[in-house]
Amino acid sequence: MLGQLYTFLPKTLEQRITALLLATAVLVGLVVGMAVNTFNQREQALAMAYEVGHELALYFEASPSQGPFPAPYAGQFIQVVPTPEALKPEDYFDLPILLQFGEKAVRATLLFDGRPSRADLIEARYDLSEQSATRLGALAKALARQDLTARLLIPDETASGLGGVVVSAPRVWSERLTEPMVVIFAACALLVIVVGGRMLAHFCAQPFRSLAEHDRANLQPWDTEEAVVLQDKILEQQDARATMLSEQTRMLASISHDLRTPATRLRLRLEQIESAAIRNRMLQDVEEMTQLITASLDFLRFDVRMEEPQQLSLGALLQSLCDDYVDTGHDVTFIAERHARADQAHSIFGGGGEVELAVEGRAVMNGRPTALRRAFTNLIDNALKYGGAATVQLQSHLHDRLKITVSDPGPGIPAHLHERVFEPFFRNDSNERTRSSSVGLGLSIVQQIVKAHGGVITLGETADGQFCIIVELPREL
Repeated sequence: MLGQLYTFLPKTLEQRITALLLATAVLVGLVVGMAVNTFNQREQALAMAYEVGHELALYFEASPSQGPFPAPYAGQFIQVVPTPEALKPEDYFDLPILLQFGEKAVRATLLFDGRPSRADLIEARYDLSEQSATRLGALAKALARQDLTARLLIPDETASGLGGVVVSAPRVWSERLTEPMVVIFAACALLVIVVGGRMLAHFCAQPFRSLAEHDRANLQPWDTEEAVVLQDKILEQQDARATMLSEQTRMLASISHDLRTPATRLRLRLEQIESAAIRNRMLQDVEEMTQLITASLDFLRFDVRMEEPQQLSLGALLQSLCDDYVDTGHDVTFIAERHARADQAHSIFGGGGEVELAVEGRAVMNGRPTALRRAFTNLIDNALKYGGAATVQLQSHLHDRLKITVSDPGPGIPAHLHERVFEPFFRNDSNERTRSSSVGLGLSIVQQIVKAHGGVITLGETADGQFCIIVELPREL
């Protein structure tokens, strides 16, 4: 059954957007048209009320001065029938009025299908001795503004039981939606159209949103042709990129392997140089070249997505990592804290107001433990290398993410270089960091890992002025 329904859906995104716009326009037009038509019907009923009053005046003038009013009677707007036996005034909301015909007074009753909303517009007595058409027109308009089915019951005082006539004006005294109800219904209908259109638009855009977020969409049979073609092209590009990177890695690995033999021979020949200073400098150059090749291969081979994410305690991971550094004699401090705010209770002894508490707590997240350990190892190594000490602080006071700060007392990095330090093979030549044997790939790997977790890495300073690197990671991938 569902498979047959899919065949009726537009195949392309353009067709679906066009159909959605047309359907929305038609529905909006229908709602607006119904609202306008309801308003027009009400205005027409109010405009015809004086015609009803004029016709009622003619009917009353044509009636005999003595005896009951004649029935049946049918005019352009009013209908007069004898009071039916099935009519029970107690089943209706009744409102008594007095019709004064000169010296003759008739006690009539207005019957409504519900409680009239504007009963204050109806007078208790209508003097029809003069200008009867105008007075009855005002009565007819007052009944029309109730937006209820109304009848005028004129009893026959000479008859026993339920006698007399019932006057009705079906085109004017009928049940209609009031103006506030029309506005409310129209607003609700438009809201339903907007929400429904938004849901349909979300449905059409779902595969493209998945492709934008994950480079892969779980396509369904009802998805558009553009989504299928786009995913196929993305997969082709990914396969081509993976093939190209694999070939580059194999080529660099081959070059690295081929360079090991001449590098070894070069070291052996350098040992034959009599000058120790020249020999040591050349050996240092050979070592730096070998380290650069090894680090480059490691950077190209590394792919954080190869590790499956899992639930882990980032606090436990950082604590274990820092403990390993402390065991090997390094100055590394780990601070795990979560700030919590609370209201201090008032008492007869004073107090009150907001206080801030620092309490230890676990920081559970969904991530890749091996990749995260490597990232924070690189940050701690940099802090030890350039500052001699490292302080790792974990803050878990935010509900949806974790904040990690790695600081050191070193000279720091100039502000204009904060963006460039994440570029591969970039090394800062403006301070003491130049004297290190760094290749310039550590922070690039850290940024790659952080971005793979949906996080952000920035450089800054702590409250006491120490250089720090701030990493913010979401709790969920």
